[in-house]
Amino acid sequence: MLENYILLGTLGFHSIEDIRRKQITLMITLFSAILGLVCHMVYHNQSIYSMLGGVASGILIFTFGILSGGKIGMGDGVILMLTGLYLGAERNMALMMISFTFAAIWAGIAVIVLHHDRKDKIPFIPFLFLAYLVILFM
Repeated sequence: MLENYILLGTLGFHSIEDIRRKQITLMITLFSAILGLVCHMVYHNQSIYSMLGGVASGILIFTFGILSGGKIGMGDGVILMLTGLYLGAERNMALMMISFTFAAIWAGIAVIVLHHDRKDKIPFIPFLFLAYLVILFM
């Protein structure tokens, strides 16, 4: 339960940062990761292999960010590493799929209804926050 609040607070804070500044504070992410490891040592909610798999999915997105020349934010990859630490591989993949779906819907609305340019960048962490809320209520 404590892990849910920590991750929800971290995602909420980073969502605001991503919207306002298009970047995140890595020290907060690092602190949240340390808290996640401490919670894991206390509660043992998942296996270390699941945690590593979850972190690996974030590393994959981070790598795509580097290879795409920044079209995918590297901060998004860092946050997905963090969520993988808390959620494990399976739930982190579900989080990613839900958040990608939300982002795609928003991008469609922005282009079709609001007449934004399709090359405009949108902050992704708010969609991770919304997707995590969906996961918590399921």
